[in-house]
Amino acid sequence: MYKGVIMTGLLDQVKENIETALAEIAAAALRAGRQPEDVSIMAVTKTHPAEYIEVAAKCGIRHIGENRISEGGRKIGLLGKEFAEFHAIGVLHRKEVRQAVRDFHWLDAVHKVEIIEEIARRNASVQILLEINTSGESAKKGFPPDVVLLESVLGRALELKLPVRGFLTVGPLCGDSARQRKAFSDLRDIRDSLETRLNVSLPELSMGMSDDFTQAVLEGSTMVRLGRRLFGARGN
Repeated sequence: MYKGVIMTGLLDQVKENIETALAEIAAAALRAGRQPEDVSIMAVTKTHPAEYIEVAAKCGIRHIGENRISEGGRKIGLLGKEFAEFHAIGVLHRKEVRQAVRDFHWLDAVHKVEIIEEIARRNASVQILLEINTSGESAKKGFPPDVVLLESVLGRALELKLPVRGFLTVGPLCGDSARQRKAFSDLRDIRDSLETRLNVSLPELSMGMSDDFTQAVLEGSTMVRLGRRLFGARGN
């Protein structure tokens, strides 16, 4: 069993940051007519050591996000896969699928049909979110926000009996709250449309990060991805 040494003061600081974030989530959820408990925090621990995952767990966070498959896999190997619900939230390449389905519980950024087919080929029990580029920014990965195309993509995943739970998007890299909310509401509308078209349940919307998570909650996010907001600036 992994036994790390938690840095002095880190636990108290992270706990305080989580409590503040939860209060902001609750306020946004209630404003939108939702229940605060319908929104979970994912602690994003990219570039931080395994101790930060332990700290998040001690503060009641169950969902842990890692951007890099190899880095996250090393931490999961130290802690044990049962330690948390581990999400791969970065760009997933086909050559990484074998390790990803072995180490992670969730693959949250599936953005190509070939990745869907490779996951199926591995006969994996991992949970899946499809990444949709609702901001329209060319630097971002993800399927385009085209309902007809996405119906075909989702249909293929369901044909392969993959457990698609919903969608992920990254909001526009700006401080414009109207643009942020539009990107998030577009994903919610896409989800709602596809549930009707395919008669399936897609309960998860992973939307919102440290700078825009309250806007995401207002538009239906069920999970916000917080790194810097909980832990401070990251390393390289």
